[in-house]
Amino acid sequence: MLETAESGGVAARVSFRPPPDEGWLELLSSGLTFDLLGLSPAGAAAAVEAPHSYGFDDIQAPCALEAVDLVPGGHIAGGAGLLPVVRTQVGIAAALALELPVAAVAWQSAGTLMEPRYFARVVMNWLAGGAFPALGLTALAAGSDGSIATKGLSRFIGQEMQLEARDGEPPADAIKLAIRVVDYLVRNGRLTEPREIEAPGGNLLAEPSQVGRQIWVWRGG
Repeated sequence: MLETAESGGVAARVSFRPPPDEGWLELLSSGLTFDLLGLSPAGAAAAVEAPHSYGFDDIQAPCALEAVDLVPGGHIAGGAGLLPVVRTQVGIAAALALELPVAAVAWQSAGTLMEPRYFARVVMNWLAGGAFPALGLTALAAGSDGSIATKGLSRFIGQEMQLEARDGEPPADAIKLAIRVVDYLVRNGRLTEPREIEAPGGNLLAEPSQVGRQIWVWRGG
């Protein structure tokens, strides 16, 4: 099934199969190994807290799910945030989500839960050269002042981002702009000095905090 990934995602094969009662498999793809944990007859993987949901038709995402984990193998666990590792990991997950009766896909570092077809679509678009899945592999939360803050971006660049509010700006427009900024930051990596980012309606100034792991994004004049 995964060797060809005909429905999408990244091709993979089982590279190690322990006794079934251990409840896990090792998958190999692009020279990287990942462990699929929580398989029957062993107990399910631990549930993930996911306050942010994307792609579901109704507001309420499914709950009380039995989880399996797809995690980087031991030899690459230290590089779990490296883009080649993440791209392979989510590509395998997209293939699994399309081939199996999956109810939802969780991304733990962002606290997100995604509808499987939505997850596969945004991941495969990213793998094909499209925008980074900011609404899924990160979460975007609006503050009471209209600012937009990320959760989970630090897994990719070691920093989180906050986009300042603009008076009278519709929340949907602020989210779209934040998505654009997240894509830029993932493509360009950790920010070490102030930088201008081109954006519709005027350039932005992205400035790393002197302490902590925060990027402040200000509107152009």
